[in-house]
Amino acid sequence: MHRSDFATLQDFAGYIAQLEENYTEKLFHALYKNAGNIQAWYNEPNKVPDTWVGKMVISPKEPSAPWEQVGEIVIVGIINREFPEWFPVGLPIGSEARLSSSDAVIHIDVKTHKEGDSDLDRTQDVRPEQISTDEDESYVQDSKGQLGDCAPKLPPYYVFGPNLLKVTISAFVICAYRFDEINGYQYLTRVQLFTVPNGVLRAVYDYTDIFQAGKDGRTGHRYRINLPILASHEPWRWREVRYRAQGFEVTR
Repeated sequence: MHRSDFATLQDFAGYIAQLEENYTEKLFHALYKNAGNIQAWYNEPNKVPDTWVGKMVISPKEPSAPWEQVGEIVIVGIINREFPEWFPVGLPIGSEARLSSSDAVIHIDVKTHKEGDSDLDRTQDVRPEQISTDEDESYVQDSKGQLGDCAPKLPPYYVFGPNLLKVTISAFVICAYRFDEINGYQYLTRVQLFTVPNGVLRAVYDYTDIFQAGKDGRTGHRYRINLPILASHEPWRWREVRYRAQGFEVTR
């Protein structure tokens, strides 16, 4: 495939949108299919608290232990097992997992929130290194104008050779956990998946309402994605598996 295969930017955007939906569906199916394993493996550290309790820096405002690496290891491990045909591509810029398929480069970043966090179910910080720009390397725009201290750093697509174009997919997995302060347990409660529109899509369609300034302000390095508004554009862009007392269910 080549960029010139598409007569207009709108045609190319339509192709990218379909790829994003397809890959979001594949990733969410993998998370749902493995939801039981994800929960079990995520909760495994609770069996060996002596190996980690007191050995990490704890915020004075946050009694639970930093749990980001737990989700990263489990989710990336699941993705690698589920999609052995996707190979890790050694790109120096991108999300934690950078995988190449026949028609896409899939960037997957894993986020962690404790139940009760104010951002959970509302917004999620993302960095320029994790989302793509358009073909003109434009800055992200929200309803008030330009955001961030630089344009997104990922290209909208990679050209690895003649007729070898691969679209950039930016996916994020959120692991939400509950902290049992009495027993010191930290256990998984939900897994969410969301996909940020490719820069070419944002050049053709108006997604300015999904972005807002991050905690460092309009010129900070991070932006926030408004998840409910993202889902109002396409519901498949934000999905969730929630754990119940008896198993788990899709709740979004």
